[in-house]
Order: sequence, then structure tokens, then C-alpha cells
Amino acid sequence: MEQVGRRGHVLFVNDSKATNADAAAPALSSFPRVYWITGGLPKEGGIEPLRGLFPRVARAYLIGEAAPAFSATLGGSVPYEISGTLQAAVEHAAEDAANDGSGEVVVLLSPACASYDQFKGFDQRGDAFRDLVRGLPGIAANGGGAP
Repeated sequence: MEQVGRRGHVLFVNDSKATNADAAAPALSSFPRVYWITGGLPKEGGIEPLRGLFPRVARAYLIGEAAPAFSATLGGSVPYEISGTLQAAVEHAAEDAANDGSGEVVVLLSPACASYDQFKGFDQRGDAFRDLVRGLPGIAANGGGAP
């Protein structure tokens, strides 16, 4: 989990290496209130194993081929949007998190999917997330510290 930047009460965390549900669980369980960017090329089992962590998710931003299946799993349990692209997901999650008045929150890229539908690998996806976050106005690089 790489702390990419911070803007006010919002920490941005890159966990692009989390390419399945088991790998995404530690990041989701590390923060009490998460704006979760998830999706890509789905793997068997999807995000169902993460159901116990759904209460931590303020809103999910679904990207890539997994978006329809993940939206079905989230159902009425978690508010979500089908963002489609990482760029749209980062922009929307940053805006929603900035308007969250509950204290410290995290915008988390922990996709629980392979990246090959939109990127050459998880590292390229993580680089894209880092670049998008650092391109947001008012970002202090490297996060500063966990909430």
C-alpha cells in the first residue's frame, strides 16, 4: 500500500498490486472509511469474499470488464457507480471523498482484479493512478500519514 498523496482529510492509497479479493482484503481492512476503486479483468470468485468489509466502503467506483459483475455483488450493500475508466474513478472518488464530512477518509485503488483489460500490468495501472492523483489540485505528495 503506497500512500500517494493527501488533500485535506483525504489520503490516496495505491494498492494496484491487489489483483484478487484475498490481496485486496488487507488494504480494505486497514481503513475505516474508504472510497474504493475496484475492477479490471475479473478473477474467479470476484469480490464476494470481501463482503464482510463492505461496511467500510463509503462508495465504490467500478472500472473495466468487472464492473457489471461487481455491481451485482455490491447490490444494495454499497453505493457504487460504474466509472468505466481509472481516470473517471479517481476524479469522482476524489470529489466525493472531499465532500465527506465524517473525518479522515481514504481513496483506495485496490482493484481485486487483473489489469490486462485496460493496462499492460498492475504496475502500469499503479503508475497511472499515481499520476492521476498527483495531477489533482491541492495534492501534497506522499500522503503524510495514515488516518
